Amino acid sequence: MRLKTAILSMALLGGLALPALAAEGKISGYMVGDYYYNLSGPAEKQNGFRFNRIYFTYDAKWSDKVSGRFRLEANDAGFGKRERMIPYVKECGITWKQAQGSISAGLVPTLTWALQEKVWGYRPIEKTIMDLHAKGTAVDLGLSWTRKLGGSSSLSLMLSNGNGYSAESDNDKKVAVQALTKVGGLDAKLYADMQPQKGGKDQTTLAGFVSKSGEGFHGGVEGFYRIDKKTAADGEDQKGFGVSVFGAKPVGEGKKVFVRADLYEPNGDAEDDQETLLIGGLDWALAKDLHLMPNLRVTLFQDSGKDAELTPRLTGFFEF
Repeated sequence: MRLKTAILSMALLGGLALPALAAEGKISGYMVGDYYYNLSGPAEKQNGFRFNRIYFTYDAKWSDKVSGRFRLEANDAGFGKRERMIPYVKECGITWKQAQGSISAGLVPTLTWALQEKVWGYRPIEKTIMDLHAKGTAVDLGLSWTRKLGGSSSLSLMLSNGNGYSAESDNDKKVAVQALTKVGGLDAKLYADMQPQKGGKDQTTLAGFVSKSGEGFHGGVEGFYRIDKKTAADGEDQKGFGVSVFGAKPVGEGKKVFVRADLYEPNGDAEDDQETLLIGGLDWALAKDLHLMPNLRVTLFQDSGKDAELTPRLTGFFEF
């Protein structure tokens, strides 16, 4: 099985590399690892060294208008699991730039949280709130189109399978739309998607994001509302929401502090199911593209029967 996986990975990489040999290409990637110790919560005393994420990326450029990306990702299997880290295809797509926009096709980034993740800037520490609670996928197989509307405004549409890295499982397609603009010096985003599901269990997501970025500070406020339709036999539709506030600020040469607070309500009709996530830490740039980030993660539960999770971590991140 491992041999087959290795052969498949090499074949996929070779399949993209062959046509890219005549193009301008670039190899890059990054690695994220940490040591963590759970001081309290359901996994109390659990600790370990791990690689959270490893990226290997090849970017090809055939012309000023046409470019492509092939990316592999590998992750730690999780505490107690003995599986090795096996890479899988994270991205594989082509982008055509136009005078007033662009078109992307293949396994390409979605519109759902790409901007929020960029502004947050600390994916090595934690996913954005919608990603953390699986309210979409980071990439999907389909078509994405962006059109500039003048100034700093743009409109984007995406039609995709809706299954992320998995193969299509039905004839329905996910539709997403995003609008970006500037309001009083702030960047603003409105987002919506609808994904039909088997048995009428459609999923609808509405989201908004306001942010500010600069050399002195970057941060934002993100919120989403999610409706998961249920059949009569399954009961009432599930309606949940989440709000995330985060920011980072320099505190000296090569150092930044970052903080974040999330409130997540998975089901507004259920009792005692809210979760609050608090994150704080220091980003210390030891060298260019090499960071050491001591941080603390706290998860509080509305359910009095659940103890708070308290986890200090020492996270390392480097790019190449």
